[in-house]
Formats: sequence, structure tokens, C-alpha cells
Amino acid sequence: MKLKRILVDPLIYILLFVNIGLAYAYFKHIISAETILYAYFFQSIVMGISYFFQLLTLREYSVKGIIINHKPIENTPKTSGCISFFFLFHFGFFHLVCYLFLSDIINIKNDSDLVFLRYAIITFAVGELLNIIKQRFGKHSEETNIGELMFTPYLRIIPMHLFIIFGGFFGYQNPSIFMLFVILKIVSDIAMHIIINKTYKQKSNTSPIIHQQ
Repeated sequence: MKLKRILVDPLIYILLFVNIGLAYAYFKHIISAETILYAYFFQSIVMGISYFFQLLTLREYSVKGIIINHKPIENTPKTSGCISFFFLFHFGFFHLVCYLFLSDIINIKNDSDLVFLRYAIITFAVGELLNIIKQRFGKHSEETNIGELMFTPYLRIIPMHLFIIFGGFFGYQNPSIFMLFVILKIVSDIAMHIIINKTYKQKSNTSPIIHQQ
């Protein structure tokens, strides 16, 4: 991806703004580490909702390489709906398990933390809305593969949830360790966004396969 493309991507600036804002508020003891962990958890949820609507509203797309029950799927009017709700169920279940884990080890009690959390979620939502608009109305050199699009958010949330798990277990009670986790999360968040948007527009040689029992 060219540097010019990166510099005109509004979502990068939004990610930087929210991540650095949360880190600064934590460093100044305005919010707790728990707030940051929950903010990143809800960022992941917002991202999933964004991709659900992107999948659901695709007009033209490729189903090349997508196999269900050992058979290639057909490109029919129902395909995007089926793929979208399959993704929503799988993504939602993953986050339900993560929430049960998160709520069991930490909780938020401070009202100021809730205010920061609310604004962080709203800002992440605005960023993803801009991303939806960009993907919906932007010019693309090739047709979107709906299978690749379905798996794309997992590439971003895996580093994010590793941060939540390790930050929740080992870091959130130690400010120095936790700040290191936050810095690593910010770097990985921006890097994965850039990498995914680059690979998303390139032809992939891999074939996503969905197995149903």
C-alpha cells in the first residue's frame, strides 16, 4: 500500500486518536486499566458489526474458492445473507465467551471511566461507519471475495484479544507492564489495519473453507 493511501485513510487517525487518548488518560490516572480493556473489547464488537453490514450489503462479489460441506457455493441472492448471519453468529459467540472471561476478572465502578468508555465506543463506531462508506462507495480494482471479507476481521481481533487476555491476567495491576501492553496494542492495531487493507485489495491465492457439522 502506498504511503499516500495510508495518509488519507481517516480510520487510521481515529484509531490513533482513541488509542493515544485512552493511554494518556490512563497515564494521568484519569481512567483505570479496566476501562481500556473494556474499550478494546467493545472496539472488537463494533468492528464485527461493521463487517456484518459490509457482508450483508454487498452487491457484487465473488464466491471463488468458498466451499461448504465439500461443495463450492453458488452466487445467489441468498448467499450474502447466509454468509453474513453465519459470521454474526460465530463472531458473536466468540465475544460472548470473551465477555464472560473479562467480566469474571475485572469490573468498572468509576463513573468517569464509564464516560470515557462511552466516548471511546462512539468514536470507534464513527470510524467503522466511515470505513463502511469507503468500502461501499469507493472504487475497487477487483471484485470483493465474500469469503475473504468474512475472515478479515479475525486477523485484526486476534492481536487485540491477546492483549485483552494477557493485559487482563498479567498487566492491568502493574502500570509499567500495562503501558507496555497498550503501546504494543496501538502499534499492532495500526499495522494490522494497514496490512489488511493492502491484502484485501490484492488477489489471494488461498481458498477459504467453511465446514458445517
